[in-house]
Amino acid sequence: MMILASGKLTIAVILLVLLFFLAVAALYLGYLTVCRKLYVKIFKRPKPMPQVDRSPSKIDQSTVYGRGRNWFYTNRMEFVNVRIDSFDKVRLSGYFRPSADRSSRFAVILLHAYDEHPSEMSAYARLLMKQIQCHVLIAHGRAHLMSGGKTCTYGLYESVDLIRWIDFVRQQVGNDCRIFIMGRGLGASTALLASQQKDFPENVAGIIADSPYEQLETILENKIKAHYKLDGRLFLSSVRRMAIKRKGLDIRLCDTAVHADRTRVPVLIFQGGNDDVTPPEGSKRIYDNIRAPKRLVQVDHAGHLMCYDKSPAVYEREVRKFVEECVVRLVSIGRM
Repeated sequence: MMILASGKLTIAVILLVLLFFLAVAALYLGYLTVCRKLYVKIFKRPKPMPQVDRSPSKIDQSTVYGRGRNWFYTNRMEFVNVRIDSFDKVRLSGYFRPSADRSSRFAVILLHAYDEHPSEMSAYARLLMKQIQCHVLIAHGRAHLMSGGKTCTYGLYESVDLIRWIDFVRQQVGNDCRIFIMGRGLGASTALLASQQKDFPENVAGIIADSPYEQLETILENKIKAHYKLDGRLFLSSVRRMAIKRKGLDIRLCDTAVHADRTRVPVLIFQGGNDDVTPPEGSKRIYDNIRAPKRLVQVDHAGHLMCYDKSPAVYEREVRKFVEECVVRLVSIGRM
């Protein structure tokens, strides 16, 4: 009887151990499943590429950005659809508007935010066109609107795309052109990451960065928590490894603050005081690390990407002052 009882106990222990390992395996598989879903959600193209770039039937003009979009589509025929190939053969699209003064050597490149229509940058186009007679390029980010690509890389590949767009502008305007880059959100971070490259073109006269992110990891952690009610820190390391293995994309390279001291062009940063997506302390760290001429303007009570709409007079004044100072700087160093 004792031998029988001992055998049953051994079988029970073995079953418990098996059940424990099965439970652990099930939890691990569940964890991997969540990580895969997060990976797809984070990096996949936000919206399918439309077959035709159609004008919207209705535009909300309650904000400065909506009024800018209305102006863009009212004057849509002044913008030419252009395309270039990026370094990895992704086909990139953009809207290009030649200056009324074809002899102008100033140009503006505008970069939109994540999951945003490029025409959202039209308000900024109008603003900069008031300051200088310039050619305008509104770029479609990879994996957005009419640009190709299945993956948004949050500024890593987009910063290299920007160099191609600068080359395009030089071909259209002239090798001696002077370019201002204006970006917001993802576009702002893209411009700052590009400016840290050793071969960043000297044609760039200045960068205006509206609500840039400091660390992509922090943005993604907050995004996971807000949308899925999960602790992003538990999943992001695995998502990062998946991105490295599948796309060669390391999200830790999308840190705009750590190498900001490499930037050699003037930078104007706008930051909303109530921004819970790219918080003020992140912009402050970016600003502190920049060694080039710089200015940080915080708009109190403005949420994410809402600085211009919240305080248009201040925004326009700061942009005008920045452009003037950049032009004076170019003259002083003999590049005008």
